[in-house]
Amino acid sequence: MSCMKRKIIVLLADDDANDRHLFKHALKCNGVEIELREVSDGEDFTEYLKAGGRFADRLANPLPDLIILDLKMPRMDGLQSVRSLRKQPEYQRTPVVMLSGSGLEKDVQTAYGLGVNTYFSKPANLQALMELIKLVIDYWSRAERPVQKVR
Repeated sequence: MSCMKRKIIVLLADDDANDRHLFKHALKCNGVEIELREVSDGEDFTEYLKAGGRFADRLANPLPDLIILDLKMPRMDGLQSVRSLRKQPEYQRTPVVMLSGSGLEKDVQTAYGLGVNTYFSKPANLQALMELIKLVIDYWSRAERPVQKVR
């Protein structure tokens, strides 16, 4: 007997509207079905996780099963966001994928040191980006995950 898992909830934090659009386009073209939530900077990312301000409704803004985070964001960058995230007990095991335009060794090392599960440099072309997004979402949607408790 097989049970269908629910769609995974992905929180995408990226300040570049074009990159968020490309991400959604890649999901649509690949037929990947997820529940996508988006924020455009590190402060909104933190507010979302804390269910603060405009993100207070947990039914509309559910806890993410997977976080995809850009490195270079205004107000609070991706590294600061991961540092804040990992201090919260309910998010210590939430998978975080850093998807960044920076492939600098220092950024990669720091991100892993802060608890990022995987780090990818953003591919230069749309086809490669689509393949990467499909791979990431497919992998994490198949992975077993602990049950999230709503705060």
